[in-house]
Amino acid sequence: MLRRIGIPLPSPRLARMVFPVTLLIAVAANVAHAAAEPAPPNVVILLADDLGWADVGYHDGEIKTPGIDRLAREGLRLERFYSAPICSPTRAALLTGRDPLKLGLAYDQLHPWYNAGLSPDAYTLADAFQAAGYQTGLVGKWHLGHSQAHQLPNAHGFDHFHGHLHTNIDYWKHEREGAHDLQENGKSISLPGEYLTHIQQREAIRFIRERDPKRPFLLYVPFTAPHSPMQAPEQAINRYAHLSAKGYRRTYAAMVDEMDRAITAILETLDREGLAENTLVLFFSDNGGFRAFGGRNTPLRGEKGQTFEGGIRVPAVLRWPGQLPAGKSVNAQTNVMDVFPTLAAAASIPLDESAIMDGHNMWPVFHAGEAPDKPPALFFASEIPVPGLIHLAVIDLPWKLVQIVHQGQTDTRVRNFLFRILEDPNEEKDLAAEHPEVVEKLAGLIHRWRSQHPMAGTRGTLVPHPGWVAPLDWADAVVPSTLLQPRWKNELPFSKELLDATTDRGVLVDEATRRELEENEKKRAENWTD
Repeated sequence: MLRRIGIPLPSPRLARMVFPVTLLIAVAANVAHAAAEPAPPNVVILLADDLGWADVGYHDGEIKTPGIDRLAREGLRLERFYSAPICSPTRAALLTGRDPLKLGLAYDQLHPWYNAGLSPDAYTLADAFQAAGYQTGLVGKWHLGHSQAHQLPNAHGFDHFHGHLHTNIDYWKHEREGAHDLQENGKSISLPGEYLTHIQQREAIRFIRERDPKRPFLLYVPFTAPHSPMQAPEQAINRYAHLSAKGYRRTYAAMVDEMDRAITAILETLDREGLAENTLVLFFSDNGGFRAFGGRNTPLRGEKGQTFEGGIRVPAVLRWPGQLPAGKSVNAQTNVMDVFPTLAAAASIPLDESAIMDGHNMWPVFHAGEAPDKPPALFFASEIPVPGLIHLAVIDLPWKLVQIVHQGQTDTRVRNFLFRILEDPNEEKDLAAEHPEVVEKLAGLIHRWRSQHPMAGTRGTLVPHPGWVAPLDWADAVVPSTLLQPRWKNELPFSKELLDATTDRGVLVDEATRRELEENEKKRAENWTD
């Protein structure tokens, strides 16, 4: 056919000569195209547990943290990064980009006697990266549900999980409430006598070394340290003999030191594997330090469980050599809900079109130095350690309102503290009496925000119901999905009057269920006869 339109065909000999050349040109073009497209970055998230603002070297702390300090020296220090005041809410916000209050996980941590956790249809950071072809691993503390299989890491986008489900794990025995809590992908494992932070270090490094080198990876390492129980190797404690043993300060310092050594080892592994240049590393703490267990947040006011700055403003660093400025700090307000959309943008990860997020993409601010928009109002809540004593706050720049609510059996008392938080970051000058109109406005914002809390969401408790007992092994006690229905559906015929009466207190049912209930009530009324 080619000859018919006047195009001569090459001779067989010429064709044999031309084809290899053409093939080489095509291969070279493909190689050039591949070289023009940078490889997707690996992502490593290092999360400390109850680390104080003043307990890192780059904040002039007295505890040696060369690993964390290296990140601060080579990366971008996020000096106005906010976590939730307690651990489970921070982890929920990190992985979902959602406000933990809307998930029913804001006021309290997930105790062993709770059956709450992430919902079956939660869309997580790991889900998004996994769908984009990433290898996904979690090494350390989960603390987002432990009673049903759909609440566990492997059901939420993590290919690999090595760690424990609860908080407050014995560092040597690996137990909570007398029950064993150490597993790998749902199977209980026994490593008696090994210090928990050392296990986490080894397993994080193993994940990096044994990865598929042809695919990028997401590695989330939520350390247990320096959370209680206050335990550390004797050698580590002796390194801080110059610190007081009172209030666990010496042991706390040793626990931070051991965590930092693990961080150093993970960073050195990235170096040896030739991965450091194309790995984005995020480090931060899940909340502020707890003074009763040795943490220090100086000069910030308050501590873990409170909504003053010491409970929610935490050390945070983001490092990606060549993509982020080294040794600089950014004062743009950022919070843990922003992590998911920001990391996804940095790695060019497409997100599910139906995904709902309360966080915002901060990558243009960090990477390109764009001026940040005025952040939306940011809310905080905590009902630990005392049930009925609720700490609340809203930051709506330039103002911050802190409320301490005492809920008694027959009365409720509220104390307000108002600060110009940018001018007074240590919250030393309470302006509530001078600006009652601002207090009223911000208190209204908190009131409306709290009304979004699911009514059956977690609230503060320190001990279980008298009828509860712990299992022998937490991994074995998980109810498998095969024994569960896909999801819960309300069966009670709530009236519109009841729904309206509970609106101020929280969310009883979702909007779709509410409309269905009201329509059913209307039909019942139409069918009734005298």
